[in-house]
Amino acid sequence: LGDWRVCVLSPRGGRIHAPWAMAAVARIREETGVDVETLWGDDGFVVRFPDVDTPPDPALLLPAPDEAHALVVRQLGATALFAAKFRENAARSLLLPKRRPGMRAPLWQQRKRAADLLAVAARFGSFPVLLETYRECLRDVFDMGALHQTLSDVRSRRVRIVTVDSEQPSPFAASLLFSYVASFLY
Repeated sequence: LGDWRVCVLSPRGGRIHAPWAMAAVARIREETGVDVETLWGDDGFVVRFPDVDTPPDPALLLPAPDEAHALVVRQLGATALFAAKFRENAARSLLLPKRRPGMRAPLWQQRKRAADLLAVAARFGSFPVLLETYRECLRDVFDMGALHQTLSDVRSRRVRIVTVDSEQPSPFAASLLFSYVASFLY
């Protein structure tokens, strides 16, 4: 397709790979202006660079430890994870009232109401449900401390980075690439 798919493989787990991928996307967008797509899992994450002739610089995938948190926060609000957690928090705080008590509202309707509420709440940075959603994602879903430590270890060379350009993906990379394709097929 004329694109590059870069796999970052590590044993750190999805709680670290998800925010790492978000930080990498934000950094790539800032430095190159290219919108990339990602998918993460417990074995690593995949970044797809569309319409690029030369291999991307691997350094783009390694944000500075001090800037990672800000990059993740910048990306987080536009993710499906954030929207889902916001819907749960808004429903729990009774900001999404039921129109007919005693009857369940369809999920699509709950999502639509939550999206409308999020659009309004996003204008107010200190909206309590918005703050709780950021807190829940950054502390409960992601392990930001471990991400900072991992990126610090990479920067100080306690963790070695090996770049491999291969015709065939490794078994771990093949699994990630299959998951990437499957997310668009299914």
